[in-house]
Amino acid sequence: MFEKTTKDGISTVISFGNLQVKIVPKIYGGYTLTKSATNDPFKIIEIREIRLPLSEKEILKEARELLKRKYDSIDFNNYCTT
Repeated sequence: MFEKTTKDGISTVISFGNLQVKIVPKIYGGYTLTKSATNDPFKIIEIREIRLPLSEKEILKEARELLKRKYDSIDFNNYCTT
């Protein structure tokens, strides 16, 4: 598996395996990161709001960290079925 980055208008989508993170810039600065299943974008796993004026490089780094983040107490098989 490999990471895939695509531009969709003003938003950017980073996907890896069964998960994706969508980066949407906010109107008054900052970003909203939404982690969801790749094949079902309405199955939202986590949302993170960043209100700092980060550079593109920094926000991509934050999105990749969110994409690869694992929680020991959560069974992601319930969220990431194919």
